[in-house]
Amino acid sequence: MPDVGLLTATEPVPKKTPVIIRYSVEVGGLPVYNESYDVDTLARELDKDEARVHAFWLRRLDCAIKARPRPGFSAALTRCLADGQCCDYGKTHCEVIDELGEPA
Repeated sequence: MPDVGLLTATEPVPKKTPVIIRYSVEVGGLPVYNESYDVDTLARELDKDEARVHAFWLRRLDCAIKARPRPGFSAALTRCLADGQCCDYGKTHCEVIDELGEPA
């Protein structure tokens, strides 16, 4: 936590301080895909449609797992995260992971 003291480290995070969640996929220690999410934005999205937010977060797990054995891993992962289809090289022999489509 930035700028805290030993006696203030457990106080709530100030509203002006961004809180970010990062999603990162690495292959052999090298990052191949990164996203970051602002917690305040996620909170608003959860209030609007909690089930859809949960489903899109689960997609991040499913896609990494389903893309792992495919040729063109990075392309397969990126395509899957975008539209829920996991494909060799991001374009052939596709498997539908979910029916959510693209994020709105």
